[in-house]
Amino acid sequence: MSSGEIVETQGSQSVPQVGTARARMVQRLLSAATNLPEFLDNLVRAQAFVVVGTEAAAFILEKQDTTAEGINATLRPVAHIRPDDSNSELRTAALKAFQEIIGPCVEQGRDAAVEVQSGDEAPEPQFCLVTLLRQEGEIVAATAVVTRCRDRERAQQRLMSMQLLAGYFDLFTLRKTSEQSQVVAQSHQHVLQLATAVATAEGFESAAMNLCNELAARTGASRVALGWVKRNMVRVAALSHTEQFDKHQELIKRIEVVMEECMDQHEPVHFDPDGGGTANVSRSAQQLSRSEGGNIVLSLPLRRRAEVVGVVTLEFPHDHKLSPQALAGLAVAVDLLAPQLFDRYENDRWLIVKAGNSAKVIGEKVLGPQHTLAKVIAIGIIGGLIFVCVFRPMYHVSAPFMFDSIDQRKLQAPFDGYIEHVYVQPGNTIKKGQLLLEMDTSDIRSKLANAEADVKRYEAEYKKDAADQKKQADAEIAKAEVDGANANVKLYQDDLDRAQIKAPFDGVVLSGDLIDQQLAPKKQGEDLFLVAANSSLRAQIAVNDRDIQELQVGQVGTLATTTLPTQKFNFTIDRIVPLGQAKEGENVFTVYGQLPSVQPTWAPGMTGEVSIAIEHRPLIWIWTHRLVDFLRLKLWV
Repeated sequence: MSSGEIVETQGSQSVPQVGTARARMVQRLLSAATNLPEFLDNLVRAQAFVVVGTEAAAFILEKQDTTAEGINATLRPVAHIRPDDSNSELRTAALKAFQEIIGPCVEQGRDAAVEVQSGDEAPEPQFCLVTLLRQEGEIVAATAVVTRCRDRERAQQRLMSMQLLAGYFDLFTLRKTSEQSQVVAQSHQHVLQLATAVATAEGFESAAMNLCNELAARTGASRVALGWVKRNMVRVAALSHTEQFDKHQELIKRIEVVMEECMDQHEPVHFDPDGGGTANVSRSAQQLSRSEGGNIVLSLPLRRRAEVVGVVTLEFPHDHKLSPQALAGLAVAVDLLAPQLFDRYENDRWLIVKAGNSAKVIGEKVLGPQHTLAKVIAIGIIGGLIFVCVFRPMYHVSAPFMFDSIDQRKLQAPFDGYIEHVYVQPGNTIKKGQLLLEMDTSDIRSKLANAEADVKRYEAEYKKDAADQKKQADAEIAKAEVDGANANVKLYQDDLDRAQIKAPFDGVVLSGDLIDQQLAPKKQGEDLFLVAANSSLRAQIAVNDRDIQELQVGQVGTLATTTLPTQKFNFTIDRIVPLGQAKEGENVFTVYGQLPSVQPTWAPGMTGEVSIAIEHRPLIWIWTHRLVDFLRLKLWV
């Protein structure tokens, strides 16, 4: 129907007839249109009829992108009404003119009545009335009608009439949304019913049969077959409305070939003899369709974790057409049901088969190419655990030590007196017989002289009395006095000999700094020096009480001094003192180590560290035994 016809009809009809025509037009807009282009065509015709249009067009707005300057979009024509039979060039030019008028209206986002230029002979000016159609606030389409009006006010009134009709677009949108929601709800209901049919069955075969029967009943399929993948081949497991079937018959083999065709492509395969099926390979489906009288064949893969575990093949009569929504719903339904069927299939198998499959899956995961880094880390951790549990290095006990001299002597004051000369200090090396200190002997020498004079006097008296027989008793007394005086001489002479303190052996002075004590008084027996022999050193080791039970006499260890840590020397344990001593907050036991030789650089008092070899033990025990012992002690385990 052209706009010219609309104008002529309106001029010859009465008002009630015009109202009836509008009602019919509105009814056609609401009920006849099934898609947006068809609705726009009906809408622009109704608008041209109402405003007595001479030409009309409808466009769909196809957005490209949105920039700061505005919306970058194109206007795609879907309807064009002219009263004459114009050629394609004139129609193209007219559509371009419409687009130039509608474009600014779209940018500004408003309807408009735009005056267009007409010839001088035209009785009334021409206006292009533009209405914009919005969905959720966004412009999706536009309609334009060219009409003649005496002035702009009249054009605005006609534009309002077009806007009233454009309001039916909201009803159309609501209807389409409601239809889509109904389709989605129906699809969900089908999926729920199919899932119920599978869930209520006992065992895989029963679940597969229920699924085939339910699909056949709800889709109108003449036959539904479910195939399961076994060793990279598909075998028919269930047929709709068929309890028993021969798996070797020709029909079953053809269906299995169709299923394998779908499995190989991992995509649905839809073959329709009239066209409209999927674009992928459907040769086997075509052969099945021909052998069954031209049925429509649809195969859908059953996926579990992106792996095809089965295929469902549906056959429909030639006149049973499937909508895209129905195909999508079926694909979603079988994808959702595939994991349930897989679990049923696995649970129905023999226990030994389940164990074998589990071992196979674990082996594939362990040896497969996926998660390489995690596997390397896991292998490294397992290998490390095996290593620390199996590897048995030598376990050593470490402890500090100090060189101790076996031959140490304390040199003391020989008598009460004063220090006259000091010749050494602590740390000085000494030789055997070396003079270390001299005591003041002036008093002793005086006493010695007196004692010697007494000896001479008593000897003279003894000789005189011995010559006289009458004085034999006096002679005996004089002799005793001579002996006493000689004893005093010997005593004082010994004191003179002992007044010189000499080194008893080759060694070193450990203590006794007396340089600043010359002429200082000393009591008999007071310590002067502590000296030690260099040639008889031993290692005095302080072993913690947690390690003392590991040591035995005769064990061999290695020591290194603090001054020369790179040089290692062997020693042998020769004595363990069984009495512990508190030292720096710990209880330690003293262990002595015998040295096979003494180095020239060693000296008593030098310290270091020893390492005593115990026995070969697991590495994990070496690392953890202290913590384990601590926990056992604290927790009483």
